Amino acid sequence: MEDYWKIRNYAEIKGYFMPDFIYNNFIKNADNWEHDQNLPVYLIYGDEFLVKNILKILKEKILPESKQKTNFNAIDGGVENIPSAIEQLNTFSLMPGTRITAITDSQVFYSGQDSSALLDKGKLAFSDNQIKKASQFFLNLLAIEKLDIEDLKNERLDETITSLVKEKKDIPEHSDWIKSVADYCLNKKLSVPDSTNYSDILTEAIEKGFAKRNILIITTDTVQKNRRLYKIIMKKGTVVHCQVPKGFTKADKDQQERTFRENAQKILSQSGKTMAPDAFASMKEMTGTSLRAFSINIEKLIQYVGSRNKITKDDVDSVIESSKQDPIFELTNALADRNLINALAVLNNLFANQFNPLQALAAIANQIRRFLLIADVKKIYGGFQKSMSFAHFKNQYFQNVLEYDKQLAEDSQSTNETNEKSPKKSKRKKSKSTTLMIAKNPKSIYPVYLSFKASENYTQKELINAIKLLYQTDKRIKSGSHDNNLIIEQLIVQICRRNAPK
Repeated sequence: MEDYWKIRNYAEIKGYFMPDFIYNNFIKNADNWEHDQNLPVYLIYGDEFLVKNILKILKEKILPESKQKTNFNAIDGGVENIPSAIEQLNTFSLMPGTRITAITDSQVFYSGQDSSALLDKGKLAFSDNQIKKASQFFLNLLAIEKLDIEDLKNERLDETITSLVKEKKDIPEHSDWIKSVADYCLNKKLSVPDSTNYSDILTEAIEKGFAKRNILIITTDTVQKNRRLYKIIMKKGTVVHCQVPKGFTKADKDQQERTFRENAQKILSQSGKTMAPDAFASMKEMTGTSLRAFSINIEKLIQYVGSRNKITKDDVDSVIESSKQDPIFELTNALADRNLINALAVLNNLFANQFNPLQALAAIANQIRRFLLIADVKKIYGGFQKSMSFAHFKNQYFQNVLEYDKQLAEDSQSTNETNEKSPKKSKRKKSKSTTLMIAKNPKSIYPVYLSFKASENYTQKELINAIKLLYQTDKRIKSGSHDNNLIIEQLIVQICRRNAPK
């Protein structure tokens, strides 16, 4: 086996054809790579970000640009969708040319895994704010344990958790995320996969072959190499390994470093940018092993530096540090993005760590007030568009924000002086003029820019309605007769939903 890997790596480096690729070597040879009609099946597995990149490359290499919309069909990876995918692959297309059927985020390799592996993967996906993926692992876990969606309902959920977590000492570790994912499954009306062996069905279909010029691409985060399905794909198709090593050995760290560096270089070169070595090292340390977070942060930095060609460590410290904020920042971020699932997941984690509901309420209120101030700026000065570049915002529009803050400070000072002169209000504390400022630190412009962009997710009427909801929520909590955690959850649902009263 060791000799096989040496031969395979040598062949890839030299550009020879092999049906089995490591991500880095596939990327290196992508310009010279051509689709082989005799190998109509592709399996791409591993890191989500790398998998999507390979899928994009395959789509562009196999299909001409004019056919990439009409001749590409993505099918959700639920195992119950495999029969319809096979039917499509066995049907001659009415459209001329090659046709790709892509089963994305496939769950076909999940069913053969043991319960503890699915439990750990579900928890990991949930902690990475990927609740859809967590639910897929969770539902397959229920199938293995012969449980049903009914077992997730309130009166039975605790018993279900106890049966799923074999080591009783681990129940507290898994309880919170399982409850959140269970709610997600119930709200989305998801179902537990049936016992049909879809892996064998797909294997037999690949063995028989598809209608001419039909191609199957399967993407997934995990495979089992001892499965018959994997072996038949290796025989009849092409496999691309997109795993980022998570270990601590020198070989793992070197491979991880190479993958991150090459991915950074690819993104930077498209924008004509470079990154200082200490900036790369600093960002890698901040974002950890998540290639997706790392790549998103590079995009942020490219936007941040504008016309400047080189990204420095100071840029990284200014922009990326926000990703290391405490969980309350994650909550307001999800609220700003109007991402209900993420907001509820973060809130659940906060409450699990004994976070005070009034602190959460204050953070939500500050975010909504900030958006109202931003809406006022846009109304007074106009001119802001969500597509506005950071350079334009910094060099031209930000002056409007400073003028607005200055006027707010003057108005606040005037109000305080009036209150001091009033005998009835002489004991009232002077309010801080910075409370209502949009740019509390005028040198930190990028977070303000992001807030302006995020504020576009809400209309002014929705923000005013949110203020009313905050007032009602505050009264309910202070009455002391309700479940405060549930009240905050209800508030977030009401704010994030798109049908707020007009």
